[in-house]
Amino acid sequence: MQNVESQPIEPREVLKSIKLTAQDKATLESIAPIVAGVADIFGRNCEVILHSFEDPGHSVMEIANSHITGRKVGSPITDLGLNVLVQSFANKQDIVGSYYTRTETGKLFKSITILIRNSAKKPIGMLCINIDVSAPLIDFVNDFVPKTEERNQTVENFPTEINELVHSSVEDCMTKINLRKGISAAEKNKMIIAELAEKGVFDIKGAIDIVAGEMGISKYTIYHYIREIKKS
Repeated sequence: MQNVESQPIEPREVLKSIKLTAQDKATLESIAPIVAGVADIFGRNCEVILHSFEDPGHSVMEIANSHITGRKVGSPITDLGLNVLVQSFANKQDIVGSYYTRTETGKLFKSITILIRNSAKKPIGMLCINIDVSAPLIDFVNDFVPKTEERNQTVENFPTEINELVHSSVEDCMTKINLRKGISAAEKNKMIIAELAEKGVFDIKGAIDIVAGEMGISKYTIYHYIREIKKS
């Protein structure tokens, strides 16, 4: 991280000038679930903290994996956090890092700090992610290798275009429903349309034309099925 000591801005004076509105606080609260989400995917050696600039002495408003540094909700902002704030002001940066820091207990962190601004582009808080890279490698392996009961999960498609998304949805539904015995072709088509409608496929612009082509039926038939489904 760049040296910010030469900057003429005093960090604590910067924070004193920040006043949060009710909307600012609501914005920070809406971001709070991200803390647990990021920590969950990166595992127990990833500390994630959401800071509010309303009160520097009690800036931590959400934290995950607090065992890493021992901090908790209501803990103060760190000196490094203050310097990051100043650096973001001086260099107009919203993202500072990644950078490495070492704690008093010898832990080595790879960190990144993301400034949070309101609609007026004024800083109101920041999201900090610290990964304890000094933790045993086996800890990371255990966090990233799925357990036996987690290995057979639902397959997720990652389309790059709308056509691919609609195509994969139609293909999945047709494969599943066509395996059923004792059902007429027309009834199967209706069941496929019902499932696609439930998934929200028809909310995508142009999806009806794509589905009609994939299934070999007219789009008017699809409209008819959709109307029947809505009535029922």
